[in-house]
Amino acid sequence: MVKEIRNIGLPFIGLFFLYLLNPYGLNIFIGYLLAALMIFQREFLVRNVDRELMLLFLFSITYAAFFSFEPLAGKQYIVIYFLVPSTFYLMGKFFVEKASKNYLTIIIMLLLTSIIFSMTGVLSVVTVLNQLGFSEVDRNLPNYWTGQITPATKMGAYFALIMCIPAVLVPKIKKVNLLYRIVLLLLFAISVVCVLRIGSRTQLGIFLITLLMSLFYIMPRQSFRRNLVMFAMFFGIVFYVANTISFDLDQDWLSAFAGRMEEDGSGDLASGGGRTDRWGKSLEYLFVKPLGWGEHEFGHAHNLWFDVLRIGGFLSFFLLIAFTTNAFLLVRKALKKNKKAYALNNQILCYAICFVLLFTVEPIMEGTFDFFAVFCFFTGVVKKYYTDYPVIE
Repeated sequence: MVKEIRNIGLPFIGLFFLYLLNPYGLNIFIGYLLAALMIFQREFLVRNVDRELMLLFLFSITYAAFFSFEPLAGKQYIVIYFLVPSTFYLMGKFFVEKASKNYLTIIIMLLLTSIIFSMTGVLSVVTVLNQLGFSEVDRNLPNYWTGQITPATKMGAYFALIMCIPAVLVPKIKKVNLLYRIVLLLLFAISVVCVLRIGSRTQLGIFLITLLMSLFYIMPRQSFRRNLVMFAMFFGIVFYVANTISFDLDQDWLSAFAGRMEEDGSGDLASGGGRTDRWGKSLEYLFVKPLGWGEHEFGHAHNLWFDVLRIGGFLSFFLLIAFTTNAFLLVRKALKKNKKAYALNNQILCYAICFVLLFTVEPIMEGTFDFFAVFCFFTGVVKKYYTDYPVIE
């Protein structure tokens, strides 16, 4: 770790992790510093201009310009929307270029990113649990750093990548021994309790879908013996948890989650909490109001692309579609490049699924912009891995 920090540079790593942690809401200023650091890497910038960067940069300019007409979140976000996405994409490439050409390095880099990013959510929910227990069922909780009430959907985004931990740990990862796995699973267990406290069905869905996809991807690539041991451990854990913990919705610790289920009802569940109606209206407004519309029309679309369409118009919408499509095609190419590096490939696949799932059901740019910044970093990491890493023979 000391060697990797020295290779990448302590200022880059320190500011990057501080941005993810966002102490006292200072990540806006940290974003400026990170952008300045990247600008000074002129030789690196010249070598790393590519199609993904150009699409992302064009999207950022367009979206920031439209946002400036009605900057509800604050004028400082005009600059943030303009600078941060491209900066984080370049940082992903920069970190991989400077670090050792080792597959384990990328695995740990992505794991640390997801863990640090989750800390604000964990601290916020655990603090409330320590003060009030499970008696308080309001899903919107104060942010640990600022004390400002944070909507449950935004708080849930902090836990999205942590929900992938069981899926990431399905294959054998060299040098990640039993102790590290236990620590990661304990962090996952704490995060699940936090997710249940804020009543986030999306995060539980991410956990289940990524775990199933990981099993389908890994099983054909492992020996029968390892698959047998893996399933024995899996069913053993499930059996122990099922017989130790009560999941009755009348339990105090499930009160917030139970309240969410009762509040929405089965009809609302089928429509994604009313989201599908808003997606349909957004498609209609693409032709009726191609330059965007106000939130007063029908609120958030609860979808990354449609909410960008509402604020940034059709040009931002199509530029974002072009960038995200290229990003997910990159994931596909990366998975095919080194089929023997299936532990890293599995992690890339699970994280990509996680991003898609959250992007589909939440207003990312307005609610959880930092999560989009992490996605840009992830895309940069995958691009550099695909273009620079040698093929395993």
